[in-house]
Amino acid sequence: MIEDSDDDGILDAKKRSATFHRRLEGIFGDQFEGLAVGRPDLLLDARYVGGTSISPGTKRTIVDLVRTRGIHAQWLDYPTRYDPQAVANRYGTTVKGLLWGRDSFYSEEIEDVLKNVALQLLVVPGTTKAADAGRIYSHWIDAMGGGPDGHVNGFSLGNRAVVAERDDPFEEAALVLHEITHLVLCHDDDPENTGVMGTADEVALMDHEWDQFRNGLDNVRDTTGYDIAFRPCLWQENLSAILE
Repeated sequence: MIEDSDDDGILDAKKRSATFHRRLEGIFGDQFEGLAVGRPDLLLDARYVGGTSISPGTKRTIVDLVRTRGIHAQWLDYPTRYDPQAVANRYGTTVKGLLWGRDSFYSEEIEDVLKNVALQLLVVPGTTKAADAGRIYSHWIDAMGGGPDGHVNGFSLGNRAVVAERDDPFEEAALVLHEITHLVLCHDDDPENTGVMGTADEVALMDHEWDQFRNGLDNVRDTTGYDIAFRPCLWQENLSAILE
């Protein structure tokens, strides 16, 4: 019952389950194309706060890119929009409040049936203060001296990520792909890497990064609620710097 023949984080038993499929169809409707045993699947469960959006072009670009690499990506827009003031009042505008705190948005708003099979992408308006307009706050980034006083455009914690809505189509696509691929990949300071994990001149990944992404899809599965502890990228890039 725990076999995962394609190492994508979705158990074979769930891929064979008619009840599970009906549950996802009940949430996402015709967007959900089903799952298949032996086929690497990546479900992108996108949640929108207020009037935010991800453009059809960005969705199509990311799904096409991932599928050409042998991974059956499905972009699934969650049907319910979240009230921005209610989200701000209850969870705030920090990475902790949105992604990983005990009473975070992820903890309280994401259905249990989806937490271990999909990558959740939360799209927020960002803060409205002039100094950090369009961004969210991370105390980790602030402690390391990164971003404008700790404010960033997006942040990923493995199978969950948050991005502040972007207006520029290229910037939007690069940011969203970057945070999605943080499921597996770390930043790359190689100047020859022009993809989104490197210089971000292209909305793409390097060949070896695609291989690593494919081999790391089982990071979708979240059994702890705090999968940051099991992600070397976040340890190397964030926590180790704070502890030094």
